[in-house]
Amino acid sequence: MVQEKTPAKLSAKNIWGKVTIYLREHNNMILHIICGDIMDVEDENGVFVINTNNYTFNILQEKRNYDELQKALEFFGYKKFEIRIKQKALTKEENLAILNKFFDNQVNVIE
Repeated sequence: MVQEKTPAKLSAKNIWGKVTIYLREHNNMILHIICGDIMDVEDENGVFVINTNNYTFNILQEKRNYDELQKALEFFGYKKFEIRIKQKALTKEENLAILNKFFDNQVNVIE
């Protein structure tokens, strides 16, 4: 008797790669390019989460783009998704520059 293997569930990143290809195949080139630059995606209990910056968030929230993204994600089994703004963490150098602005370039970091 031959047992069938159940397919392994794909990671959110793999699904996202398939979504971007889906967008290209369905002639949504601008959305394909924008989504191709997004790398921070995850699955939160069956909700597909897209983490992005303010600019991209606004583009993806436009009705036409949102609807097309919804179609693509539904094609791969996600009925629910969220687009979230994720702030970029500052580097040590950026934090130091901010502190020096307020303390007349007197801040020294001792490690």
